[in-house]
Amino acid sequence: MHFAQTTSRNREYLFLAAILASGILLRAAVIIAMPVAPISDELAYQSIALNLIHGHGFVDAAGNRAFYNVGYSLFVLAPAFLISANSLLVARFLNLLLGGISILLCYATALEAGLGRTGRLLAAAIWALDVSASVYTVYLAKENLMTPLMLGVIWCALRMMKSPSWKVVAGCGALFGVLALVGNAALCLASVVVVALYYAPVSTRRKIAASVLIVLVAAAVTAPWLARNRAVLGAPVLNTNGGFNLYLGNNPAATGQFISIAETPQGKNWRGMHKASEVQSSETLKHDAIAWIESHPGRFLSLALHKAAYFWAPPIHEGKGHESKTAKSARVVWTIQFILIVAAAIGSLLLRRLWNRPMAILWIAVLSYTAVHMLFYVIIRYRMPIMPVMGILAALTIEAIAPFRRLSVQRSAGGRADDRGRA
Repeated sequence: MHFAQTTSRNREYLFLAAILASGILLRAAVIIAMPVAPISDELAYQSIALNLIHGHGFVDAAGNRAFYNVGYSLFVLAPAFLISANSLLVARFLNLLLGGISILLCYATALEAGLGRTGRLLAAAIWALDVSASVYTVYLAKENLMTPLMLGVIWCALRMMKSPSWKVVAGCGALFGVLALVGNAALCLASVVVVALYYAPVSTRRKIAASVLIVLVAAAVTAPWLARNRAVLGAPVLNTNGGFNLYLGNNPAATGQFISIAETPQGKNWRGMHKASEVQSSETLKHDAIAWIESHPGRFLSLALHKAAYFWAPPIHEGKGHESKTAKSARVVWTIQFILIVAAAIGSLLLRRLWNRPMAILWIAVLSYTAVHMLFYVIIRYRMPIMPVMGILAALTIEAIAPFRRLSVQRSAGGRADDRGRA
């Protein structure tokens, strides 16, 4: 029996290795085939990393000291540029490495959620072969780092729901600390940790202690950056774009998607206001956004629902500029993959036998991350870090309804009957 289990496990790891290799090769092929130049936010992250390694501190090309989240530039781009003299190829291959880690974390999270061998391998395969994940590897986007970090938090939540060991609790706190520096929208995943600890089979005192430890470790990770911003900007903030983003999503010109600040009522004041103080300009825009929400609650609710729809809309938009036939074909495959993943994930809600606490954790993560973007605005790239979770839910559904699973169960039952007959 032990030999059979070992053989089965080794076979499973062999399949996982093949899936990982496929995902890495696909991402590498896209990197080679798409040598695009950085634009927009990518240039900001690149400039922050270059200014840091050249001794100019954390500042972007526009002179902002903390407008963008610092984590991706600090943990990925700066090391890449430091060892390669500003090589975009090296930075992209670090993104590829993060993609490989995400594939493995899909498998680990599916395993922790209780999926069988087929389901957890399928969860890894879905993300390994996802076209959008491969394409985003090319871009200097923080979502490449947010994805494995968010999967790590969800894995920790699932593990803590069973047994909140201090090592896992501390690791969860560290992940939250890094996420706060990389993309603080992901801090909404605190919801899954709260639920996990609520159901954890330990005393209330232990749950409180675990919560405190998570907060303390996260605070320790972010403390140096907060102290730096207090010294440089006069306020211990994670970034200075919170009010800006809230205002873009909640003003008389808001559409639910990204719009230029120039299109808003504060457009004419923005440059001077921001130049005078990053922190104060963010506060001013935040207050304007809140005032608009209070004055237009119906419009705010309507916009929020539109943002949810935009967030989960199929990627049927056209690319910028002239697209090759290969790019158009890739976009079609991306759209088909997205629709199938979302449809299969929703299917998990329709199968009563799949309703359990791990599945609830996965769906709470999806809903929480969606809700955060309903407050601000939606860019399709923002959806990327939560898509592996949808892939795990899709794998859960497929494993539950696939014919080969039913056949396997029937064979197993038949085998047991034969054994009883022989006995």
